[in-house]
Amino acid sequence: MDGPEAAVELSEPGALSELLGRKVVDQAGRRVGRVYEAKAHWEGEAIVIDELILSQGGMRRRLRGPGGPEKQSVPWASVVDLRDETVVIRR
Repeated sequence: MDGPEAAVELSEPGALSELLGRKVVDQAGRRVGRVYEAKAHWEGEAIVIDELILSQGGMRRRLRGPGGPEKQSVPWASVVDLRDETVVIRR
């Protein structure tokens, strides 16, 4: 789901914000993290996501203070499915 497919996928109002907080797993179902934020750009009338920024820290780690959760980025081209409030990525 990249380029034009991503533009079609995210043409609905609010679709980008619905990604935030979603659980991210790989194709084997192993947990990778949660969507913390997304880097995107406008393409015509649609938002095209370039990459997802994932948070790997749990609530306890976030509450600990300085340092916060560890983050990693995943290119949008690695996303293979969006289902049941979960983002599935190819590793």
